[in-house]
Amino acid sequence: KRLVHAIPETIKNLERFQTYKISKEIKQKLLKISASTIERLLVPIRKKLGIKGTSMTKQNKYLIDRIPIKTFGEWKDSLPGFTQIDLIAHNGGNVFGGFFSTLCATDVCTGWTICILVRDKTMLQMLKALIRLKNVFPYPLLGIHSDNGSEFINESIIRFSEKYHLIFTRGRPYKKNDNPHVEQKNFSVVRRNTGYLRFDKSEHFEILVKLYSLLNLYNNYFLPVMMLKEKHRIGSKSMRKYDIPKTPLQRVLKRSEIPSVNKLEIKSIYKNLDLSSIKNEINQLQDDLIKIAAPIRSPNVKVRKRRKKAIYHTTPKWRREFSPTSSNPFLQRQKMQELRRAAETVWNRQK
Repeated sequence: KRLVHAIPETIKNLERFQTYKISKEIKQKLLKISASTIERLLVPIRKKLGIKGTSMTKQNKYLIDRIPIKTFGEWKDSLPGFTQIDLIAHNGGNVFGGFFSTLCATDVCTGWTICILVRDKTMLQMLKALIRLKNVFPYPLLGIHSDNGSEFINESIIRFSEKYHLIFTRGRPYKKNDNPHVEQKNFSVVRRNTGYLRFDKSEHFEILVKLYSLLNLYNNYFLPVMMLKEKHRIGSKSMRKYDIPKTPLQRVLKRSEIPSVNKLEIKSIYKNLDLSSIKNEINQLQDDLIKIAAPIRSPNVKVRKRRKKAIYHTTPKWRREFSPTSSNPFLQRQKMQELRRAAETVWNRQK
């Protein structure tokens, strides 16, 4: 559904920068294509599923009572500027030693999402990341909402929120649904574009900083977002209704609470963005990241895999196999890169 509403703007951008020549016949077909047809064509691409990362959240019991709780049911009428934040660890499944993390922040009202790379979870680095978040956000921040991790629940973050007059709230312990918007972005924005590799070198840091600067533009200016309008239960089923998919840019421009000065700055940035070049640069940076971060595996060495968690399904097996729900294109490209490396090692041995 999101892709259907992204096609018209994508065609306009490609024609404006003359990146691709699209015939009238193909253009008409693209503008008439339905969401169900796109879903059917994407089934073979979505067959490969990804793995899950490890949780790094630790509580700070001394300060936790000073920060009020905000549950999932209190986000319905949020104003632009109230953000949910979370930290994603890039440890590759090994929590020992130093590794980089990503601070992901998303506006509940507009869906505007910013990703910032963090060197570690210390108070100083987290404070620097939040100050940078406040500076790069296109309109004024009003509040931040986090989980109960010690990287957020500490004196420096509390003083930061008091200094800039930000409303600081938190979710309930072990209730991820109190932070639903950013939890969804953790996969759709961060994991789908960086995978589950370990990043702990200066080369990784440089590439990830460039990658996030492009992803912030790509996701906020070109990718539509669906917002939940209402949810009600009929018998044992819960029915959800979503609004028309719109990009965060379109949602920001329609909100009267956002100053017109900020809207003009956003419009001027959008006019100079070339979608094709941005996407090509993202693909190139991801390939470079896979080359230096993915492990080199020999085809003769067995790789020990983590045992899958037992899940009891109520749907038939044939339906589960042909309708997967959590595809990850970055992991697919990573596997292809590892197979290419393995083939090269075999070829060199035969020589």
